[in-house]
Amino acid sequence: MFTAVLSSLVTFGVVSVSANAIPPQERSVTKTLPTGWSFVGCKVDVGDRILVAANQVSSANTPQNCISFCSGKGYTMAGVEFAQECWCGSAYNPVAGTVQTASDSDSGQTCGGSSRIQVYQQSGSTTTTPGAPTATGRRGLAWPADNNFDPAIFKSSKVGFLYNWGHNNTPKNKDFPFYSMQWNGNGISTLEADARAAGATTILAFNEPDLGSQANMDPTTAANLYKQWISPLSAKGFKLATPAVTNGGAPTGITWLDSFLAACTGCTFDYIALHWYGGWIDDFTAFINSAKKYNKPIYLTEFGLAWDADAQASNYLEFLPLALSYLDSEPAVAKYAFFGAFHSGTGKDMINANGTLTDLGKLYVS
Repeated sequence: MFTAVLSSLVTFGVVSVSANAIPPQERSVTKTLPTGWSFVGCKVDVGDRILVAANQVSSANTPQNCISFCSGKGYTMAGVEFAQECWCGSAYNPVAGTVQTASDSDSGQTCGGSSRIQVYQQSGSTTTTPGAPTATGRRGLAWPADNNFDPAIFKSSKVGFLYNWGHNNTPKNKDFPFYSMQWNGNGISTLEADARAAGATTILAFNEPDLGSQANMDPTTAANLYKQWISPLSAKGFKLATPAVTNGGAPTGITWLDSFLAACTGCTFDYIALHWYGGWIDDFTAFINSAKKYNKPIYLTEFGLAWDADAQASNYLEFLPLALSYLDSEPAVAKYAFFGAFHSGTGKDMINANGTLTDLGKLYVS
């Protein structure tokens, strides 16, 4: 619901699943790894990536090249995915939850395909494997570009990402993974470069294109831009979300999204993005349920009460616990962000004028 001017993760258990095959990389190369490095297993890599410290994409990528790239940056873990992707770290990303091991075989290539990553580690280093977390990290911060507060006040096990409706990270954000957004068609040619510079691995597409007051795009135009500029980023290591539509009636909302998906033939997307501004919890849950038909994890990147101007803090303190309880228990919802990470002098504020958390903000991080 924000203007351009202001700019399923389910907790994983340790299970074995089948890996996707991909021909270009053969696992026999693990016999000639750089000294001190070894293969530690095939892992599942969906949702938030399990190695996020650094990455590169190269058609000449091999385990050896990836290890050289990661070790050169001082990291002790390297991962090869989708043949051309190299991911680095010195520990698994805690936001990703418990890391799953995929079935693997040294007799041939059975790892390194889509959502499967070959992980290598330097001898003598210790792999940090997150246990089953008490928090899923589903909550995010919809952070206006003119918000000069420090996002660190929201640092908690509950909050796992930040976006600001633009390509570039909020300068003070040092604590949360940043998601780049392409607000409308303007400046889309720099999206990839800007997102990489910002360290983003997730791209959010157009902001409420179904509304004339927001991105204001017809489904066909949006699909053509998405197909040309955003969909190809999937093969370059990014996770992608559809345009974020509202809960309005036809031709907006889900109807608009249906038309977009029909026009975007061959497009890749990992998540369905939604915004909701409504009356109370019943129409909130009904809207989420309406998007389950796509069989994709849902990103609810904005939500609040439609009667916002009249809503008091007491109204939000009653509504938000209902919404959070539902969202945290709904497997279809991967991520969500309440629209209130600022100070505006209204009941939805999660930040006080002095930069501390309001009661609503304290509720969001608890």
